[in-house]
Amino acid sequence: MSRLGPALIRTFVARGAAVLGSLLLMALVGRWYGPAGVGVLALAQSLLLGLATLARYGLGGALMRYAGRDPGDPHLRRYLRWALQTASIASVVAALSLVLLRTPLTFFFDAPGLDQVLPGIALALPPFTLAFVLAGLFKGLHRPALASLLENGGIALATVVVLWSLQAWWPRQGLTALGGAYALAAWGLLMLAFWPLMVWVRGGAERKAGPAALTPRAFFATGQAFFFTNLAMLMQSVLGVLLAGWLLASAELGLFRAAQQLGTAVSFVLVALNAVFPPRFAALYHRGDLTGLGRLARQGALFGTLLAAPLLVVLMLVPEWVLTWLGEGFAGAASLLRLIALAQLVNVLCGSVGFVLNMSGHEKLMRNISLICATLSLTLFLVLIPGFGAFGAALALAITLVAQNLLAVWYVWRRLGVWTLPLPNPLPALGVKPGGC
Repeated sequence: MSRLGPALIRTFVARGAAVLGSLLLMALVGRWYGPAGVGVLALAQSLLLGLATLARYGLGGALMRYAGRDPGDPHLRRYLRWALQTASIASVVAALSLVLLRTPLTFFFDAPGLDQVLPGIALALPPFTLAFVLAGLFKGLHRPALASLLENGGIALATVVVLWSLQAWWPRQGLTALGGAYALAAWGLLMLAFWPLMVWVRGGAERKAGPAALTPRAFFATGQAFFFTNLAMLMQSVLGVLLAGWLLASAELGLFRAAQQLGTAVSFVLVALNAVFPPRFAALYHRGDLTGLGRLARQGALFGTLLAAPLLVVLMLVPEWVLTWLGEGFAGAASLLRLIALAQLVNVLCGSVGFVLNMSGHEKLMRNISLICATLSLTLFLVLIPGFGAFGAALALAITLVAQNLLAVWYVWRRLGVWTLPLPNPLPALGVKPGGC
């Protein structure tokens, strides 16, 4: 664990900045535009993240897996070229579609102002997508801090800076400034990755020997497995927000999104660990060291739980006070925040369990778990929101998050004999042994 220290510190700083940016952006929008503005922000972010997930087709995960297995693989540059070309074409097509459909989308979600934000979101889509692809590569190359900055949270911090500047120089632009800030931040973030990428591309002589080269079909098949896992997560998070946006008024959606964003801060530690550990999981599994893999997973889960505990206590005891940071009108999200924070604690306790499956050749199993839980999530949204409003949305999210983590823990134990929780394993005492399933 000591060898991971510098990487973890840098990554925690990067993820901390990302989480801070997400919270500041929501607070800024909440104070300027109220809960309804936060609802519009949630819809715009969900469309951006959803379309980017589709456009990158899991290729960032494929790069992470093969770079993590062997960072000196001479074929990595070829795989990167395939990934960037595919993601570029798909993201441009998605961006054009978003611009053309901005008015129908605003009408469908009954979200005034959404059509003002979407042109900027469309401009942000290609660089946002490519940044995620490059983040997968840099994770595999053991550059987790840089990878974290390139992922979703990093753009929020940059957007805060740009949005504040735009409002100071050109006030009264309304929600249009939000879309423009996202576009400028996304392109700036992609430029940030250009220099280290060029250093890697040009640096060092390539090895002549290495793993056998993958065919495009094999590489894209690996990406496809990650894609379906990401698609399932997309169904839970992005489609969940979009479905909530359809069933709830913009103000209620803003309350749900505020609780979701603040509750997710409990698991920011896990997000940082997921930027550091997966390539090491792949290397340990490749060497057949399942004991070491399990030890590393438990250490990460314990470390994450200890760091997340203080924030969890604050969110459980004084959620109303925390919500006042966002401005007036958010106190009604207190019960939602408590519920989501508890579910995120389970998420942190289970550690990087999904990545243990993905990095050990069980990505199809993780895909199936995610798809089952995504279906559960959407069903619960449809059943609970009409009767319980925003609290029903929070309850559906919490149930799904806990179910997915516990299912993954079960299958990691059954398939690999690895226990990821930093707690005693009760399964052997219950007669549940590794093997099968």
